[in-house]
Amino acid sequence: MPTARILLAFLSVGFLAACGKGTPITSGTATPAPTPTPAVTAQYPIPTASSGPAGIALGSDGNLWFSEFTASKIGQLNLLGQISENVTPSHDSTPNGIASGPGPSLNVWFTETRLWKVAQITTNGPPYTEYTFPNPAARPVGIALGADGNMWVTDTGTNSIWRVEQIKKKPFVKFTQFHLTGNAQPQSITNGPDGALWFTEPGTNAIGRLPVSGKPLSEYPVTTPGSHPMGIAPGTDNALWFIEQHAKQIARIAVTGNVTAEYSLGTQSMLPDQLVQGIDGNFYFTDTKLNKIGQFFFRSHRVLYYSIPTANSGPTALTLGNDSEVYFVESLGNKIAQFRYFNV
Repeated sequence: MPTARILLAFLSVGFLAACGKGTPITSGTATPAPTPTPAVTAQYPIPTASSGPAGIALGSDGNLWFSEFTASKIGQLNLLGQISENVTPSHDSTPNGIASGPGPSLNVWFTETRLWKVAQITTNGPPYTEYTFPNPAARPVGIALGADGNMWVTDTGTNSIWRVEQIKKKPFVKFTQFHLTGNAQPQSITNGPDGALWFTEPGTNAIGRLPVSGKPLSEYPVTTPGSHPMGIAPGTDNALWFIEQHAKQIARIAVTGNVTAEYSLGTQSMLPDQLVQGIDGNFYFTDTKLNKIGQFFFRSHRVLYYSIPTANSGPTALTLGNDSEVYFVESLGNKIAQFRYFNV
């Protein structure tokens, strides 16, 4: 982006110089770039039928990586629009949340919910490496790379957050557990603008914050009772934004822990799930039951919805791709889809 600005400035100076000193520019007004109508512009069928795609993340290789919950596979959508799949080492592992890992390997990490494991795969494909949680009651769901270079996982089975730290001796990872209050049932987790981990607690209607040091753990109640917070993502306003699934709202929480605003997602909203902020500053979210992609305008707070060509596709997880467009999984439609909201 800075390079583009420099080039634009250079061309502008050259153009004015060509006009001559004091020569007025009277040839007309500039034509603004056309604004595209946001839409689902591509869908990529997953080769394995009824694979149940669950999570999606941008890998360090520029490709999109996704988990196939039902098929127990990890898939890759490359820059040419081609999908490849790799079977996980453990049968019926139910891979779920997925995220790009730390350097220098920059592998892709994912949770295996049913088998209380977390695993990684190289960006070149197998081999996989699996690590078993010390508590068999663990049910890992969400996963994110923390500012400390470790992976952090939400666990609905023990109502905990886990830090997964790679070490140089066997078993090569160190698990550290952080217990939450009540029946939190933590789901989505993200690295916040303050360097802490932020996560949703639908079971206790709260948003949690955990510094990479592990303390203090903070849990902030959501203003609307029974809102059932689900997806959470950092915003460019130095705050976190999250979906209130049952309240059908999008909300903002400051890094101080104050829920500063809640906005309705409209009367047609049915089951909003996950969200991401686009490079235009607006938020994009999936509505699983409505079968649409929603657009929340950051400044005006207006909401628009866009249909998905596949009926009852069950859109859930989403992310920005290498081209900064929105990509999402169709958990029931068995596809990875692209939602374009700006001209490339």
